[in-house]
Amino acid sequence: MNETARERIIRAGAAIMHGQGYAATGLKEILDAAGAPKGSFYHYFPSKEAFALAVIEHYEAMVREIGRPALETEGLTCRERLALFVARYRESQAEGGFRRGCPIGNLVLELAGQSEVLGKRLAVSLAGLTRFFERLVAAGQASGEIEASLDPAEAAGFLAGAWQGALMRMKAARDDGPLATFERFAARLLFGASSGVGQTAP
Repeated sequence: MNETARERIIRAGAAIMHGQGYAATGLKEILDAAGAPKGSFYHYFPSKEAFALAVIEHYEAMVREIGRPALETEGLTCRERLALFVARYRESQAEGGFRRGCPIGNLVLELAGQSEVLGKRLAVSLAGLTRFFERLVAAGQASGEIEASLDPAEAAGFLAGAWQGALMRMKAARDDGPLATFERFAARLLFGASSGVGQTAP
């Protein structure tokens, strides 16, 4: 299916915004990158804030696509699903030298305290990440790999926060060490202190 002009503007703007943030991204820069005519921005978006809402939706789709195989690939153990999720995210971040961080987390830090509309929308995005981990924990409990006494929602909230912290540290250090640390300690939480994680799922 051919990409529409609106979709092209969103994709171009999302890529720029991921690298330099919301405030530093100008409308002309977005339109030039999208190859769109001057003045077309406001044909599709009534404001830059409205554009940011569309970009957040674009980022959510990106993150869902990264995480989808970890939940949907058949024949994996829960431990392998965790490793696959981290490996796929590591691969996506390696393309930018581990300097870009989480696109949603970046916007939370920049905008959550400035725009009520964007702050609420970003909170929904973070809740989606928590649901991902909750599904992962529930799958592990169903397979008997994770203790049934562990509360999936509580564990997922902790894991989502730890993951965002790992991505922030990765961005600051410009290496993937914090992702490996997250994987190791998440495995200890979910599968026990003797769990040895570090291998990448096939």
